[in-house]
Amino acid sequence: MLENLYESCGILATFLGTLVEGEVLLLTSILSAKLGMFSYTWTLVAGFLGAYMQAWTKFIIAKKHGVKLLNKKPSLQAKLDKASVWFDKRPYTILSIYKLFYGMTTIIILMAGLRDMSYMRFGFHLAIAIGLWVAILGGFGYYCAEALIENIKSLSDYKWHIIGSLGVIGLLVWYFKHRPQNKICLEPIE
Repeated sequence: MLENLYESCGILATFLGTLVEGEVLLLTSILSAKLGMFSYTWTLVAGFLGAYMQAWTKFIIAKKHGVKLLNKKPSLQAKLDKASVWFDKRPYTILSIYKLFYGMTTIIILMAGLRDMSYMRFGFHLAIAIGLWVAILGGFGYYCAEALIENIKSLSDYKWHIIGSLGVIGLLVWYFKHRPQNKICLEPIE
């Protein structure tokens, strides 16, 4: 009974995580599936459905409110104009592989929503893109999971060293970014 509850919550977490975030949570869920916590197939299905719903939400918002958004933010219009040069040449091809363009997914969905693209065509090409994304990321995560587990185990011996080093790096970045700009004290005394 408890195992079934954990399995269903893990799949629900995968769905909600890919609905909100995406890659990191899908890889984490695949790692858990590799450890036998829940089904690998259902993990992929939940990841597909979460990413599919996320893209549909963005597309509908872009269809309904995209023009208003661009009128309020002219700087966004300039960025879209640069990106639309290559999107307008082959919109369906780009939409079919858009999930593989890390960092450009929202822009591509926004451009698709602003164009006169039918819901049926969008849904079809979206399914192809997310299917490719889930298959590639799922396969990569599943076959590299054992190496990742070994690295995590070996890193646990040095966790305090890693945390301390990251803390020192963070403090140094903060210091050099916010240090005083008054350079008078560096001038030579005559």
